Amino acid sequence: MQNAFRLQSFVASLALLGLVGCAHVDMVSANLKSQAPYGVVQMGPSIVYIVDPRTETCVIVYGDSAAAQVSCAKLKKNVPEAARYVTWDPGAEDAPTPAPR
Repeated sequence: MQNAFRLQSFVASLALLGLVGCAHVDMVSANLKSQAPYGVVQMGPSIVYIVDPRTETCVIVYGDSAAAQVSCAKLKKNVPEAARYVTWDPGAEDAPTPAPR
């Protein structure tokens, strides 16, 4: 009797883990042929800048494991190879933001 209770508890905990561990996944698609191309600037074997003109964002990628958003205005100013991909005016992005009151 005690073994049956343990088995029921084990099966119930597995079922609960299965329900909790499920993640909702949505599939999306995009027609990349009609989109503006990304700008990719290789700065060495492990550093890459990616410029996205659709969202007006710039990202630096280190190797295969780290990425961070960078200022497109500073990138355009300091990396001449990336300047041709920044086709919008990034001047307002470095403007100071007011402190919350």
